[in-house]
Amino acid sequence: MTDISPEPAAGGPGDEPVPNDLSGLFADDPERGDQLEKLARAAVRGTKGGMADATTGTPRDLPALPEPAGLVFEDDEDQEHNGTLVTGPQPGTGGWTWRDAFPPDTFDSAAWAHRKKVALHQLAWHAGHSHLYAWRLTRLSGIGMVAGARDGWHYYSAQEYADMVDTARRKGLNPDIVAALREERLETARARRREPLLVGATTAVLTAIAAAVAIADVYGLLAASPAALLTLGILSALGLREHRRRNPEAALSTAFALSAASTADGAPLTDDLLNRILRTAKVFTKDEHQITLLEPIRPAEINGVLAKFKLPDDLQVSALVAKKEAIAGALDVEPHWIDIKEDGSPRRCSFWFCSSDPFGEPRTSPLVAEPERQDVWNRGILIGFNRRGLPVYLKLRHVMALLGGMSRTGKGMLLRNLIVGLGLDPRVNLRLVAGAKPGEHRGYGPICSTFFGRRPERLITLLEAFLREAYRREAILEDQGRAKFGEKDLDEFPLEILIIDEYKQYANASVRIPDPTDDREEGPRRTIKACDRIAELIEEIAAFAAALNMTVLISTQDPDANTVPRGYKSNTGARAATRTGGAVQTNAILKDGATGAGLRAHEIPESLRGGVIVDIDGTPGELIRSFFIEDEEFDGAADLIRAGLHLREELGRAPGQFVDRIEDYLIEVTGTSSLAGGPTGSGRPGPVTDTAVMEETTTVLTLMLDAFAKAGDVDRLRTGDLLPLLATLDPDTFSYEALGVEEADADADDQAAKAATAAYNRAGGRRLAEEIAKALDGTDRELVSREWTTAPRGRGYLLAEVRTAARIAPE
Repeated sequence: MTDISPEPAAGGPGDEPVPNDLSGLFADDPERGDQLEKLARAAVRGTKGGMADATTGTPRDLPALPEPAGLVFEDDEDQEHNGTLVTGPQPGTGGWTWRDAFPPDTFDSAAWAHRKKVALHQLAWHAGHSHLYAWRLTRLSGIGMVAGARDGWHYYSAQEYADMVDTARRKGLNPDIVAALREERLETARARRREPLLVGATTAVLTAIAAAVAIADVYGLLAASPAALLTLGILSALGLREHRRRNPEAALSTAFALSAASTADGAPLTDDLLNRILRTAKVFTKDEHQITLLEPIRPAEINGVLAKFKLPDDLQVSALVAKKEAIAGALDVEPHWIDIKEDGSPRRCSFWFCSSDPFGEPRTSPLVAEPERQDVWNRGILIGFNRRGLPVYLKLRHVMALLGGMSRTGKGMLLRNLIVGLGLDPRVNLRLVAGAKPGEHRGYGPICSTFFGRRPERLITLLEAFLREAYRREAILEDQGRAKFGEKDLDEFPLEILIIDEYKQYANASVRIPDPTDDREEGPRRTIKACDRIAELIEEIAAFAAALNMTVLISTQDPDANTVPRGYKSNTGARAATRTGGAVQTNAILKDGATGAGLRAHEIPESLRGGVIVDIDGTPGELIRSFFIEDEEFDGAADLIRAGLHLREELGRAPGQFVDRIEDYLIEVTGTSSLAGGPTGSGRPGPVTDTAVMEETTTVLTLMLDAFAKAGDVDRLRTGDLLPLLATLDPDTFSYEALGVEEADADADDQAAKAATAAYNRAGGRRLAEEIAKALDGTDRELVSREWTTAPRGRGYLLAEVRTAARIAPE
């Protein structure tokens, strides 16, 4: 490729000069030379200049250029310099333009947009107070008229001599002196009445007043308004002078007794408003304390405004952070509507303020609309957005993670964002263990290398397999003389991420297991609590496995100081807390002293659904809101899971397509598989063989067990209560449409609704009995509905009998 440039470049030693005339190069082929010239001129016409120059087609000793690594498009009109958008060429980058003669922010459109907003607010504010201005201007004019008449009369009558006469009489001076003063007063007053200036001024004022009255009488008030305004202005000036005489230390603005527009409710942020707020919040305690704007205030994300300023020498940004609640009170907003951060030094502050709740509207995860491949290693997992509207990513590399909070506070939604994001990166082996209600996680099964629930013994085996893999990887690192794995190792050593949901169920498990340290061959072996063994293994993994591309994430509800193993918590680098029940729970999730540092998860407003305080890389101690992925009306994650599974299948990284030492160890020890949720995909481990037969014969029983799990802690369900749950799990079989029953309209009366429900229950009961008979055909098991008289009365199915029919041992 030939580079055409008008700038000469020095050649290296021994380089032969390049001919300046291209015609000599193509003397034997003039058509080719003409063609090259046309192409060169056409290329130059496509540039910003749009015209060919005299040097086109004439290379001058150009050095060889390397092939470009990729296409890079640059525009000299807009350049980013040190994080600030600078318009026009800069010194040393191609010359100066006329814009460089102005300050850098003169042509900043964002700054001018905020200035316009401030100006319009001031205009509207002053227009709304025009009636007060008119009244106080009239009153000031009245004071001026009285003061002017008084001063004029005093000058006209030489009133200063009258004051001297009164003083002389009070002091008892000689009567001749008093008489002389009176005579001098008469002569002075007589002389002043003949002064041209006094006569002219008096005549002009009386004439202006008479003219204004006459014009108003003949032509109306509108025609007389110029003369009236002139008179009003003169009288107001006299009134201001009188105000200054009466109040020598007061400002002239006090004559109108109106507060500044910046102090009004809803006023745009200005430096005056910031100074007033910081004084009200007791941050500024001295009269000389003022902020210094580093750049113009400008609009920011989500109806926000961003101000960057420098504090006085004796104050730091930490003082503002400590007074955040007081500052919010002065602004009359919630504390989470403002964001205060250091901007390069302890005295430089980045102050973000929002005029409305930045978390007021939920946001659907962008992955729902575009389920693209994720980069968990470099960018992290998209989990939510902060108060400035910016996306927040959680990196689960070389870190252990802890998530906790009260029930129904958004913990499950945050976990939902995590799981679908992990599923969209095929370099991740995802293992999910549910402590309660594994049916809620059934949709995630297809992308999970391991998925099961409510089995403490199996969790112990999984943790042992996890630990074995960690030791294997550590030995490889030791042989290679390295400290940790990196991104280039992900093909051979993918990220192993184990999520234990509702860990408190395992922490309180009363199941006892043989003590692994008791190796005697005869006699009964000692037993220990399963919860103690689980905590021991988790602490051992957390102590060293993070550098081996292995992560354990614990999610727990209502934790206390003893719920999370101390050794694990001390090695946890990523923490997230939804709303908690108190300071103890907050400290148990985040860190000791978190509440004292302002991380008060127990103070997250109840109205802020999905609100989370995250203490992670990039956003330490920040309040965010989780992205929303529908989980009630329909399964909004289903398409994301399918996309993740399809991506993994294409790359040979779907569960069962690669060598999985951890799941293989589980199968070896237990004889059952939990790959992708087990044979039925519901989180129940099962035999590795005859998977297809098991799926075929236990489908309806699995659905019934999932329905029981969805219903909560119940041991029986009436058929009328069971059918709607089955319809949500398998609408193709148990929905109104599938049963051929017409559903009652929303505005139907009670009688019609009851009739439709009764028809649905009859048809659904028959369909359910048929499906059960089909599933158990050829076996020695049976499952029939029962009728019970204890509350709640009805006819339906018992959980224990369903489990027996499905050949699942009772828990």
